[in-house]
Amino acid sequence: MTTEMTEEGRELLAIMREQRGGRTMAMHEILAARDPAFLLGYHHIFNAAQSDAQGLPAWVRELLVMALDLAVGVNPNVVRAHARKAVSLGATEAQVLGAIELAALVMAGRALSFLPSIFEPEQSPA
Repeated sequence: MTTEMTEEGRELLAIMREQRGGRTMAMHEILAARDPAFLLGYHHIFNAAQSDAQGLPAWVRELLVMALDLAVGVNPNVVRAHARKAVSLGATEAQVLGAIELAALVMAGRALSFLPSIFEPEQSPA
């Protein structure tokens, strides 16, 4: 299935590449071709969330994104890229490890939260 990309989509991708070090993701390309208005909205959210005006230093934002990516199961290459970017922005390796350990704690907690529904006696319907 192919869709001809509009000029609007091509221009938006060019802007995104310029702002993101020359790279975009496959999802950006697909949206640029099929729904550039949605991609533009996503791009605005991305820029707002990544803004220094949010009160978080860039290295902290990268650690947060890295930990969230771990928790939701994003590609390991993406997780590694965020970790490396965090370090390049001033995070220490110990902080990267700490963020990974917190993500592991959250993921373990999620799995363990199912224990009551598995091991508690069934409630009979009222």
